[in-house]
Amino acid sequence: MNSKEIKIGELMANSVEDHWFNPASLAHYLAQQPLWTIDRIMEVVAWIIEKQARRAEDEIKHGRTSHGLTLAYNLDKQIDKYKASNQLDNLKLP
Repeated sequence: MNSKEIKIGELMANSVEDHWFNPASLAHYLAQQPLWTIDRIMEVVAWIIEKQARRAEDEIKHGRTSHGLTLAYNLDKQIDKYKASNQLDNLKLP
């Protein structure tokens, strides 16, 4: 039996492959949640960026990349700068 996190990940990965999937609708729904939930969602987003940035490093070694991986790599650098210059009480960044 898969964990809740794996089930959500599988659902998301399968959903974005659907031609009719609208990422803006998902983002709007998630942005309307209570503040504590938004902090948790942003933790998930930051972890996705972190993991994709590490994948970008691996793919570059093999001469492959994508715009999404390049964006994740650059966003990860910015998150690191943000984390270093701000005290985050309610947000746990990677």
